[in-house]
Amino acid sequence: MSTVPFLFASDLDGTLLPNTSLPPAPGCLERTRTLLSALREAGCPICFVSGRYFALARKGLASFGLPAPTWWICNMGTEIYDASGRLDQRWERRLGPPLDQGALWHVLAEISGLRPQESEKQGPHKFSLYYPGAPDERLQCDILSRVREVDVHLMLVASVEESTGLGLLDVLPADAGKARALGHVAGAYRLGPDRVFFAGDSGNDLDVFEQGCCGTLVGNTPAPVLEDASSIRAREPEARIFVAQARYGDGIIEALGHYGLWPRPSAGFREGKPREALS
Repeated sequence: MSTVPFLFASDLDGTLLPNTSLPPAPGCLERTRTLLSALREAGCPICFVSGRYFALARKGLASFGLPAPTWWICNMGTEIYDASGRLDQRWERRLGPPLDQGALWHVLAEISGLRPQESEKQGPHKFSLYYPGAPDERLQCDILSRVREVDVHLMLVASVEESTGLGLLDVLPADAGKARALGHVAGAYRLGPDRVFFAGDSGNDLDVFEQGCCGTLVGNTPAPVLEDASSIRAREPEARIFVAQARYGDGIIEALGHYGLWPRPSAGFREGKPREALS
């Protein structure tokens, strides 16, 4: 049985980092720093989960003056790093050989408007693309059908970048993704989902909630993501999704209290009951 109180995990952009168009409440960053320091002192492992590549994730965290975590999950769950920046080789082996990005683009190039993201945003197990607008279900099905001509063991994660309105599309191995990567980290501590806390704000965070963790959407989460979360709650009885009223780190603090995890972690964690928005 694990001796750590629980695993604290959070998305970065728009969740832990107050960097969307909505401003944080006065003192939010200071309260977030205090929380992270207190969690570390209490023996809670801290994991930051980001679609960014590792160097950019660290740069973003440093720009807001927040302390470094115990673990990093980067590039949409295709890479895991420890506090020293060492790549988790066991996770890398689990994902298999690198993607053939040339072959993937060959089958996708004729889709109008679709284009690869910058080279630094790609990864060995992540092929990322832009689309001018929100990628609808028909487009996603078309992309997925094409990439599976190259490798049947691939999946697609889609979201929208708030600042530009661009569609973000990530082709990943089926065994990758934020949810599985976070499960890999939790497994190192022998923690079940009820002792894993995860906060997010975007569509590419939602797969984590289906695993039964103490899931949270912060108060600045866009309405379409809340609608998708409602659908998950309806079809997945194990999903726990608390919608905080407060934004960013303040919403995280609110959610930790809702689940009974902090400030005084206890042996029994109460079931998270979703707010009316997700009923």
